[in-house]
Amino acid sequence: MPFVDVSAASLTFRPDAPSMPVLDHMERDAGPLRLSLRLLGASHQAVVATPDGLIAETLAYRSDFAPDLPASFSQRVGSWRHRYECAVERLTVPELRDRVRALRDRAVMRTASPDLLVGVFGEDPDALTALEVTGAAPLSWRTTHTYPQYGEVVTTTGTVVPVGADTPGGGASGGPL
Repeated sequence: MPFVDVSAASLTFRPDAPSMPVLDHMERDAGPLRLSLRLLGASHQAVVATPDGLIAETLAYRSDFAPDLPASFSQRVGSWRHRYECAVERLTVPELRDRVRALRDRAVMRTASPDLLVGVFGEDPDALTALEVTGAAPLSWRTTHTYPQYGEVVTTTGTVVPVGADTPGGGASGGPL
């Protein structure tokens, strides 16, 4: 999909989106899980292969769906629970540029930080998407999407844990957050 100039208010989160065209990706194993973080330009898709089936999250501008950017979401696939959280920040131009510079600096040193993938989209060098594996036990990741024309940074976190390991006391939590 070609670059589309969007804001946080025009993004859609989908746990059931089909695979989309990928510009770049990285894959990591964490025990019986396999994470594929996919850079879709200004968007991302995370797909986790579990022994019980696939878990997916897609955050993208989709002209075929109404915008929907929940602050949190939870789904269960077999004996695995996926938790997604999203935050939107409004930053000044210097704050946003500092955040982008820090991500770019870390991406340049990817050999030192191989779990970070950064892509720039559109004509503004401060418009980027960063995907980062943040843990293997539990499997977790973070994405950062910057929209400099609106002074917005959208940060998501995803985690997949065995059911029963995701709540205090080991009990499984119910339904969506």
